[in-house]
Amino acid sequence: MNISKKTSTVLLVLAIVSSISSAQEKSVNERMAATAMTALWHDSARSEAGAPARWTYEYGVVLKGIEGLWLSTGEGKYFSFIQKGMDNFVNADGTIRTYNAADYNLDNINSGRNLLLLYKVTGQEKYKKAAALLREQLKTHPRTSDGGFWHKKIYPSQMWLDGLYMAEPFYAEYAATFHEGADFDDIAKQFILMERHSRDSKTGLLYHGWDESKQQRWADPATGHSPNFWDRAMG
Repeated sequence: MNISKKTSTVLLVLAIVSSISSAQEKSVNERMAATAMTALWHDSARSEAGAPARWTYEYGVVLKGIEGLWLSTGEGKYFSFIQKGMDNFVNADGTIRTYNAADYNLDNINSGRNLLLLYKVTGQEKYKKAAALLREQLKTHPRTSDGGFWHKKIYPSQMWLDGLYMAEPFYAEYAATFHEGADFDDIAKQFILMERHSRDSKTGLLYHGWDESKQQRWADPATGHSPNFWDRAMG
């Protein structure tokens, strides 16, 4: 083997070792984020920007995770990813592409937390206006007789544990950001009602859902409870 080949071999080995070392230095969070930022929604349903084709709560969940990594590392690429993702939906006038308030779907509220982040950091009015659209939905959202949000218009009279996650964190952050303190009573009410209607007195566990009408085929005819507990929601 001549000198040049030896040198090439050494350089190749060093490059491989360096690559492995660099990968090992990255945290699990960073590696998971790298996967999320390059592999998610790369299918026929994705938009041109790489985000899902429709406004979905799942995307908001991922972006909140990316936000946490941005806050812990200070790396701008994470914030840029969040902004690019939301800009795929938020128009210049603050309307949200594919979002329809008339669906009255609490799942659609979740990604509003990403909008509030962007407004706080950039000050751009379009994010504030988009977040306000979601807040407006809650003002007229269908409710049970004692004031609990239906999970969706197509799920009449039903409160789900999911709804506490989908709506209340945004509702609370919006109220705090724009000084609408009276809303916290309504926010607390949602948790109180789910506690009242879905808690099992024997185990202390929470049922996944509750149907006030007791008409759903899954609903207990006496209590309106769904048949199952849900560990993820309780966590």
